[in-house]
Amino acid sequence: MSDVIVDRQFADKFLTAVDDPFAYHVYFLFHDWWAEAPQSAIDAYEQELRSLPGVEAVLAERFLAEPLTIDDVAGCAPGTLGAAYHDFIVDNDLMENLGKNYREFNEQLTANGALDRMPDDLSFMMVRGFQIHDMLHSMTGFSPSPLGELAQAGFHFAQMRVPYHAFRFAVTMGHLAFVKPEHTMAAMDAMTTGWQLGRSCENLHFHRWEDELDTALADLRARFGIDPSRYQHF
Repeated sequence: MSDVIVDRQFADKFLTAVDDPFAYHVYFLFHDWWAEAPQSAIDAYEQELRSLPGVEAVLAERFLAEPLTIDDVAGCAPGTLGAAYHDFIVDNDLMENLGKNYREFNEQLTANGALDRMPDDLSFMMVRGFQIHDMLHSMTGFSPSPLGELAQAGFHFAQMRVPYHAFRFAVTMGHLAFVKPEHTMAAMDAMTTGWQLGRSCENLHFHRWEDELDTALADLRARFGIDPSRYQHF
């Protein structure tokens, strides 16, 4: 028998997520992984991150925004990124996301040892990714529905090949394979649409979107190579 690579206690948690991805979220699974993760895999993820064009300047600056409030975007003119972001938050009842301090939460996890083996650069990019996740929904046009989140996950994974998004794909594929095969077509269409969009446009994860709230959404999409008329919406 070959040597065990994936920790079997972690595998049990992974299968719990495969059973019901909504009952045991990938966010928790992501934090579970580091304690017993193969060092070679951690190193490979760090190398993947550092291979992305433009990432070195972002890692050197380490910019993290303060949490926005609804008042920060309520006055943005129609057609701007800020207005689209405001409507996305309000229309989908995501006010909790808007005010969440991801940096503070990450610092708490780090302080209690949960992320001891996560490289600092990956930790920083995860916090920044959560800060801009809903803004990037506004850029892509994908909804926060289950299929919309899968499409958005495909987009993120294409541009940021970090463990969180890899786990989302792994859990989804396990759930489709072993629990809900009838959802395969719709889920695969969503994930691959997001993946193809992420591969075809400029990397959106290295930009200060907080500075673009008053910029026309159409202009931003044109600048970064996003044309919603060319792909299916979810």
